[in-house]
Amino acid sequence: MQDKKSDLPTPLAISGTTRVVGVCGHGIRYTLSPAMHNAAFRALGLDYVYVMFDVAPGRAREAAAGIRGLGLAGVNVTKPLKTEMIPFLDELTDEARRIGSVNTISHRDGQLFGATTDGAGLLRALETMEVSVTGRSVLILGSGGAARAACAACVRAGAGRTVVAARNRQRGEETALVGPAETTSHEPASLRKALHEADLVINAVPVDLELEPEWFRTVQTVYDTRYDVADTLLMQTARAGGATTSNGIDMLLYQGTAAFEIWTGCDAPVEVMRAALINGLSRRG
Repeated sequence: MQDKKSDLPTPLAISGTTRVVGVCGHGIRYTLSPAMHNAAFRALGLDYVYVMFDVAPGRAREAAAGIRGLGLAGVNVTKPLKTEMIPFLDELTDEARRIGSVNTISHRDGQLFGATTDGAGLLRALETMEVSVTGRSVLILGSGGAARAACAACVRAGAGRTVVAARNRQRGEETALVGPAETTSHEPASLRKALHEADLVINAVPVDLELEPEWFRTVQTVYDTRYDVADTLLMQTARAGGATTSNGIDMLLYQGTAAFEIWTGCDAPVEVMRAALINGLSRRG
């Protein structure tokens, strides 16, 4: 019988000089980022380690102080901190400032620099599917940091039309402003129309959406940014309606490779990181 322990990665050697990076957010036990980044550090022989920091909502100030005080090299930021962290950072990239969201922070000389790699990660993920945004009608579901990044990225990439649908009307309008994009109601009739008109649907809502197969169509791509589930309810429903679907694993990969390069200055070992993600997802069944 094969020893299951033989499938586990070799632990990283940690010393007093090891540089620490990680992910800050709440409810993040499912994240595959540690496996992805630690595999990359191991492959390149870098003295880094990636860990998780569970940070409750409203504790962004303490998190920023902790990054400085503990001398972390940087962190990824996920819900609910993508917008909460901004007031406590020293500098932002133009893109992060524009959308009001960060997902990557680097720490250099006591200063915290915020960036967003979500939009670039999304576009690269779509490229792997041979899906072009240019000239297409895009519908974005959600109003959080990932939705804002997706909205800005799609408009920048030349989408013919970009529409945001969010349960919270005000937040939806705020998200659309970063495009700029249009908004539509999340009510069934409006959402059905918007879904049927879209060439590309990007879901940035982190929970299952109960929609109907007939709201989708063939020659349509549905990209669910979730990666905690390999085949989400949205993906199943959209495929039943004839659409092509994907989960967010490649978006996680490519936003991660960009963050890796920001922290280390080294080219990311993309295939090593991809293999770690696929292995991690397969273990969940």
